[in-house]
Amino acid sequence: MKTKKRRLEYYSFYNHTGIERHLTEMAQKGWLLESISNFYWTYRRIEPRDIHFCVTYYPRASDFDPEPSEDQQTFHDFCAHTGWKLACTWHQMQVFYNEKESPIPLETDPVMEVDTLHRACKKNFLPSYYLLLALGLVMGGYFLARIYFDPIGLLSSSSQMLSGFAYLCMMFISLIELCTYFSWYRKAKKATHDGIFVDTPSTTGVQKVIVVFLLVAAATWLFDLFSLSNPILAWISVAMIIGMIVIIFAVNGVKLCLKKAKASRGLNKVLTLAACFLLPTILIGGITYGTIAGIFSNENDTVPFDDSVIPLSVTDFRDVDEDRYIEQNRNQETFMLGQRAVHMYGDWHQENFHELPDLQYTITIVKVPFLYDWCKNQLYHDLDETNNPDVPAGHRMIYQEIDASPWGAKLAYQIYQEEGYYLNWYLLCYENRIIEIRFDWEPTTEDMAIVKQKLNP
Repeated sequence: MKTKKRRLEYYSFYNHTGIERHLTEMAQKGWLLESISNFYWTYRRIEPRDIHFCVTYYPRASDFDPEPSEDQQTFHDFCAHTGWKLACTWHQMQVFYNEKESPIPLETDPVMEVDTLHRACKKNFLPSYYLLLALGLVMGGYFLARIYFDPIGLLSSSSQMLSGFAYLCMMFISLIELCTYFSWYRKAKKATHDGIFVDTPSTTGVQKVIVVFLLVAAATWLFDLFSLSNPILAWISVAMIIGMIVIIFAVNGVKLCLKKAKASRGLNKVLTLAACFLLPTILIGGITYGTIAGIFSNENDTVPFDDSVIPLSVTDFRDVDEDRYIEQNRNQETFMLGQRAVHMYGDWHQENFHELPDLQYTITIVKVPFLYDWCKNQLYHDLDETNNPDVPAGHRMIYQEIDASPWGAKLAYQIYQEEGYYLNWYLLCYENRIIEIRFDWEPTTEDMAIVKQKLNP
């Protein structure tokens, strides 16, 4: 029979009313709390029975303490004398249980109870959420700004979408937690004048909903990586996530080992923070080294020419020696957008490589119709300098609409240089895709038909 159970619990640090109620229900089911960590709560099997629980706070405690302080131990001994046994401690939180039918309450003064809880929160809970809220506001704001200014770059990258959504969730839960806590604290402080303790509120439901959203987002991210993107890149991303999870557990393990070794609070904090800095640095350094060394080369960033892996190549237009070419081929895709950028140019190791004609194009596939105009506007204004005050009038590059029928497109634009000539740079709008293409030569009608056939099949 299973004697241990580990569970993810969604109780706020300050919500001792909800925690006490939950632990009572768990004891009635035959599970007694044994320990609390940053990751899960551990229970041990007991005979199902009614047990009273009391959660108190000791503001001067730290999760880096090797053992309870003298004052704290005196309090634990007093509690044991009155029938309250210590189940576990976690940061400034202390969880006691009592199997008597009508035990003497540990907390009887609402003023002291509210003040002690607030001092404990100021040491642990509040600073953490202030930091998370600030980070969520900055990074979440940057994510929302990119949706407006760079929808293609963002919405075609599953990793950036996941991280941005995670930051928004961080901002939201931090805001909910802080607002809920201070709303309760204001009411509780006022109620203490009448000798009343206001039960702490619960945000458990909100936390569970956010976790579900994050799990769905993570599943979508994995699906996009493995089904729509480069498989090697997908495995590297998964390996990095696993590496970060291992680092989190390793840092926590360092802290626990130092506590068992009776290291002082200061030494434990210094060494744990050092591990928190060094281990991610080693991981990121290893990934960076592997990328530079070519171990993780996965995007065909610069590879010998191979027209079998790209939809359109120079060989479709010109009779050229393939061995003299190099291609860049980058592709990223999500369930919302896909973008592929290809550039073919002469290999600089070849003689007279600069005389070989270049071909460069980007295919943006819009899978969600309402994003089409948004993406078109971004691509249009990326090059069009009509309203750019930094470029003097008469020297700007401007998109001018041209006949789209030779391209088989709905709309077509060509860059016009105000100094008096056209560039062979085009923006082509099809039903569900937008193509930017740059020729090293003036395309013929036959060339335009090839573009339509190859890039908008």
